[in-house]
Amino acid sequence: MSQIIDKNKFKLVQHEQTILDESFQTRAIGYYMDAWLRFKKNKASVVAAVILLFLIIMSIIGPLFVSYELDEINAKWSSRLSNMPPRNEVLDFMPGFSGQQEMTGYIQNFSNLPDGIVLGIQNVNEIGQVTVLVDYYAYIDHHFSAEIDPVTQEFAATSYTNLTIDEYNTVRAAELENDVIIILEDAEENAGFYKVRIQYFEFLKYVYDMDDVNFLFGSDGSGRDLFETLWEGARISLLIAFTVAAINIIVGITVGSISGYYGGTIDLVMERISEILAGLPFLAILTLLLLRFGNAIWVVILAFTMTGWLGISSLTRSQFYRYKNREYVLAARTLGAGDRRIMYRHIFPSAMGTIITSVVLYIPAVIFTEATFSFLGIINYGETISVGRLMSNGQLVMKDSFYQLLFPAIFISLLMLSFNLFGNGLRDAFNPSLRGADE
Repeated sequence: MSQIIDKNKFKLVQHEQTILDESFQTRAIGYYMDAWLRFKKNKASVVAAVILLFLIIMSIIGPLFVSYELDEINAKWSSRLSNMPPRNEVLDFMPGFSGQQEMTGYIQNFSNLPDGIVLGIQNVNEIGQVTVLVDYYAYIDHHFSAEIDPVTQEFAATSYTNLTIDEYNTVRAAELENDVIIILEDAEENAGFYKVRIQYFEFLKYVYDMDDVNFLFGSDGSGRDLFETLWEGARISLLIAFTVAAINIIVGITVGSISGYYGGTIDLVMERISEILAGLPFLAILTLLLLRFGNAIWVVILAFTMTGWLGISSLTRSQFYRYKNREYVLAARTLGAGDRRIMYRHIFPSAMGTIITSVVLYIPAVIFTEATFSFLGIINYGETISVGRLMSNGQLVMKDSFYQLLFPAIFISLLMLSFNLFGNGLRDAFNPSLRGADE
């Protein structure tokens, strides 16, 4: 049933006002800005990124915080400081950083030590030996008892130590001018050496201008500061990992994108080449290169890059196969976009989430593999030490100096865990299908 309504009853709204389109109050954001905003919402990934940044920065500047260079100046004196436990004046309330260590021997070995060195008896075994807790730094300072053979330059067990004439004169002048507590005994020249008994840390202070001896992470078997050595080893490991990753990413993405986009004969040829290279065992490649060219860093990088790009190439290829026939790609091709623009403007961003996750996880895989082969002794850089080599050396003295294995293991663990969390966060941030899913 229809009804006629008088048009005079209607009133126009805003009859005298011009209505215009209103502009958006929010600013437009691009793909990468959107990824960054979503990445920041993942707290675990942000924390992982901060830890990664800290580890990388410390590998660069960490050794600069250590002024200890005795192992480079004079190895015969640094060997006295081998296997020192960790000690730090700020953290000395913690058992692991107090400079204390257990020592085992007969009671007469400890009875003549000054008060304050022996902190308590821990155990007495069946043959009468006691295990005591000592302030190991005070013990080393007091109980310096060694002699350098002028010919072999090796230590011998006596109650004296040999100093060169210049070192003796420096010590003597320090004692006379500054009243340094240094005990001189039998100061007689013997084949160019003076035999004296000294307080060891005072000797290092006035002869080598060293401050108080403190090892935050302890020292290794050669008397090197483990804090400095760890970051130097981390620098080598990270340098190899990032260099290998950069080369493999460039080669892998380039080969994989071409193979996946064009397909056909190009894809067939590239896949056969990849299969041949994939059949070569990495250990065989590494061993042959090390035997032929030595243990230089570039040799290790070459071994990792010969076949390391295959995984990234295969992943990129599969992603390009997945996206190359999507509607937006066909639309871009219809509008006249070239192959290069389609590949790296339309397909690659869609595949970036998966590729980035693989790449980020590839870096710790390289570090872990390099550390494993260094730990096993297959990779040996000579004077240059890596984290894997530190762990190998620490395993040999794990019973008495567990910290030499503990700190490198903590570094590797933090690195692996942080890279995993960081990679997962990047994967979610760069995945366009998740845009708006968390809102």
